[in-house]
Amino acid sequence: MNSEGPQSRIEQIMRQAVAEQTRRFTYCLITGKGEDARIGTGVAIRLGSRFFLITAAHVVGKRTSIKALVRDQVAICASDFVAKHCDNRHDVGLLEISPSDAERLEFLPLDRLCETIDSSGEVPAMVVGFPRQLCQDSGPTDLTPENSLRLVICNTLSFYTVVLPRSKWPNDGLEDERGECKPLVDGVDMLMDYAPEPEIRPVTPKTSGTVNPPIECRSLDPCGMSGGGIWLAQIGESEEGVNYPDTRLIGLQTSWYHQRNLLRGIRIGAWLDVIRDQYSDLKDLL
Repeated sequence: MNSEGPQSRIEQIMRQAVAEQTRRFTYCLITGKGEDARIGTGVAIRLGSRFFLITAAHVVGKRTSIKALVRDQVAICASDFVAKHCDNRHDVGLLEISPSDAERLEFLPLDRLCETIDSSGEVPAMVVGFPRQLCQDSGPTDLTPENSLRLVICNTLSFYTVVLPRSKWPNDGLEDERGECKPLVDGVDMLMDYAPEPEIRPVTPKTSGTVNPPIECRSLDPCGMSGGGIWLAQIGESEEGVNYPDTRLIGLQTSWYHQRNLLRGIRIGAWLDVIRDQYSDLKDLL
């Protein structure tokens, strides 16, 4: 990832701009306290007059209370945010945020969701989340006068990859942590190449438009990035010929298969199916 000239540097800066755009809607979800604190990732989405945090079902479970949300190393008290719906078949979960609490978050609008992608070839994508490996213990943090938590926080990590076409999927599916083979569902599952380069460039606050110094990381464990967004990484061009980041959310990252160097994700349509099933007032909107 070292710069090799002006064009390479321009590409890096544009990638940083894409990462900055996706980071705005990405939050670190912390459950539990102290040494029991667990980390996951969520994406904030607005549908009509309702506000949601979407993530993987295994991050929140059915009744997990999110103790805090973190972005840009700023903690937002969220001890009353409880998972409302989970689809364990596809590992999709969601929390609904009240309008008053929503004022402290940034939400992705509906027109930035993309249910359909071309599965005949590789699709450039960016995965965004909070890997535990890059976390730091911030010490006790006062969220409210009555509530103090010891938080573990980190900067957002964004990396480029490709969504693999159906023709490159393993024919026998993928084995889970118990060694059981799970079939892949066409139109629902996504597989992405996961082979980090020797150097990565993490996204940090207030660095949009610049190239961050690289960090050597030859074996990055993405644990903690579950529930993070998978974004269609594309660059748009205005009528004046000016390039700009044009990202759309296409899925959620749910699991890692390190022996195969693969990430597994779920298409955003699986989450929208939960919304269609549970929120009759939003069906016409979708």
